[in-house]
Amino acid sequence: MGLAGACCVAANLAAEALLGTALHLEPAALLPTMILGAVIAMIGSNALARPMARESLRAALFFPVAMGVGLVVGTLVGGSLWLSHLVFVLVMFGAVYVRRFGLDFFFYGFLLWMGFFFSLFLRPTPDQLPHLMLAVVVGTAVVALLCTTVFRPHPRRTLARVFRSMVARRSRLLRLMASRLRAQSERERDRLTRRVFDERQLFDEMVLMSDGWAANARALPVGWSAETLRRSLLEGQLSLDLVGWASLHLMQAPPRVRSLAARALVHLADGEDESARRVAALLERMMAREGAPGQDSAADGAMDAERLRREVRSLARGIDELVQRPADPHLPPDLERNAEFTPAAALTGLGMLPGPPSVAKDVRARGARWNPVVRTQATTRQAVQVAIAGALAILAGTLISDSRYYWAVIAAFVVFTGTGTRMDSFGKSLNRVIGTVLGLVVGIALAALTAGHPMIELAVILISVFCGFYLIRISYAYMMLFVTILVAQLYGILGLFSDALLLLRLAETVAGAGIGVLVALLFAPVSTRDTVARAEREVAASIGDLMEGTALALRDPGPGAQHEVDALLLATIGARRRLALAAAPMTRYHLTEHRPRRVRRRLTVVATSVSIARTVTSRVMARTASEGPMDPTAPTAPAVPADARTVDPRVADACDAVAALARDVADEERVAEVSAVVGAARAAEDRSTGSPSTPSTPSTPGAHAARTARTWEDETLEQLSMLARSLREIGHPAAR
Repeated sequence: MGLAGACCVAANLAAEALLGTALHLEPAALLPTMILGAVIAMIGSNALARPMARESLRAALFFPVAMGVGLVVGTLVGGSLWLSHLVFVLVMFGAVYVRRFGLDFFFYGFLLWMGFFFSLFLRPTPDQLPHLMLAVVVGTAVVALLCTTVFRPHPRRTLARVFRSMVARRSRLLRLMASRLRAQSERERDRLTRRVFDERQLFDEMVLMSDGWAANARALPVGWSAETLRRSLLEGQLSLDLVGWASLHLMQAPPRVRSLAARALVHLADGEDESARRVAALLERMMAREGAPGQDSAADGAMDAERLRREVRSLARGIDELVQRPADPHLPPDLERNAEFTPAAALTGLGMLPGPPSVAKDVRARGARWNPVVRTQATTRQAVQVAIAGALAILAGTLISDSRYYWAVIAAFVVFTGTGTRMDSFGKSLNRVIGTVLGLVVGIALAALTAGHPMIELAVILISVFCGFYLIRISYAYMMLFVTILVAQLYGILGLFSDALLLLRLAETVAGAGIGVLVALLFAPVSTRDTVARAEREVAASIGDLMEGTALALRDPGPGAQHEVDALLLATIGARRRLALAAAPMTRYHLTEHRPRRVRRRLTVVATSVSIARTVTSRVMARTASEGPMDPTAPTAPAVPADARTVDPRVADACDAVAALARDVADEERVAEVSAVVGAARAAEDRSTGSPSTPSTPSTPGAHAARTARTWEDETLEQLSMLARSLREIGHPAAR
């Protein structure tokens, strides 16, 4: 992204300079054409870098139309102050409203808005419009050419990069698990556990992205099928789950055991597979010979010897499976094919996973009953919000500066770009102000050094474009830092730079961002908590579908059962990702959120539910396929022989029961009923045991199966019991 942005800007600047030379433009007329070309390049490098060249060219066809309309309208009404303000508000409304028609119209609306903005910034005369329009056409053609050739994302190479990212993230995840085992304090363990949780979410995103790219036949190597790629990815996740569960439980083990386990994980992260296996085997032999060395089984919080041996065997098995199944999927060319494939998470037209706005688009806004905007679609609601915010920003910006008020309008407009909830809007506005302040300091210092050296100023502009695009995925504040530096250099080239001008830009930005946030908070706001609650219900519904599909596969293990269950499993992982996106603003302390620990705890419960559901599903599908179960709580379960495929009907019935419970949790009207049942069950358990029950205590039938000579059915029922307990905790309003 960084290289594409910088190279497209450089190519467009060169192309516009050649165009100006050919048209014999004066320097005063040449600079506006070069600025327009740079703007087209920055927008086009994001909008037109698509896997399908035909789609890129089709989208580029209307780029000059969208920006041209904005330029022409802005030029025609620029002579009247009040008329230009009124039209500016209407343009903002239209730019957001057209987003409902798809990704292309998102960029068309933005170009329309940018065209009108630059008519106010450049103040062209009607006789300058022809060569400005020609500059827009040339800039679009150059960017389209680069994005469909040099910077077009090739599906197979993109999928290979995703695989490399999975390898890197798996190594980082294993090192974090090792560091957690070596941690000496409880506080450090909690911090590392949160980092493991976050890194695992990123790994799951890579799996979803791989599944999305697999829908493109050109992304798959010769001989691969999308279905078998999906199966390999899920098996890799299950092996990583096995290691993760074991390393989590081994935090209670003696220091010597934790040290050896951590060493095995580090070897595995470094690619030293045989060393990892040897250390794991050594740990197994030590446990078989010595039991729990250096540990008093009666100590508080200590693991008994049998459980310790069990977790060590689980870790060794997980390491062995990860060694046999690398994070970079490798499949033989003779696997079955399936022509029909639907990815669990459909990628955007740019080949990326959907962002936070996709989670909140169907959530009803809050507000008074008299307000009809509350009941409209997300694009209509945001269009009205941005129009109100824009009008107020014009008023406030004009009070600060009659000629530079548009900086306030920009700050108000971007509050509603790429955001879905009011916390998203607040975070983006805050990042914009922070980035502008930092960019102000750096921009003033750099402008003093580069003044009078146009080529150096152009070089700083290109470097700023690269760094802004490169770092925007980390934080929007970085993008704004480099945009402010770019603006300082641009004003230097135009001969307009001054410290007071950048300070004025800061004042306008603060005013516009503040107005945008107030409108997002007060007028038909979309609550982050409502969005999180809806996303939680989606996860519960997905688990219900998965358990229902698993029960069906048990009763009728047909040839397509595995593919159907795999699709449901990935859909559940996708639902959990959507929840993480919605809840991300609530996991940090800020002015409107003071309970991030509770939110993180709840996210952990949901993640545990998904992990258990994934484990149960793998056990059942392994059973129906006459393979050994992949269960982190039963690592030594023997493989199931081919003549023992008959499964106790209790398991299928339990899957149906858990599916029904999950659907109750997903039903907003049934949550109160579910919480009442949970409360009664906990009270009954407290009376029977004489002590309060804990959230991890299984309470459904099958949870108290005999601990000796446990059958496959008993172990699976216990897993289902744990899943039911987690689902009930999700459905309990007291946990929110």
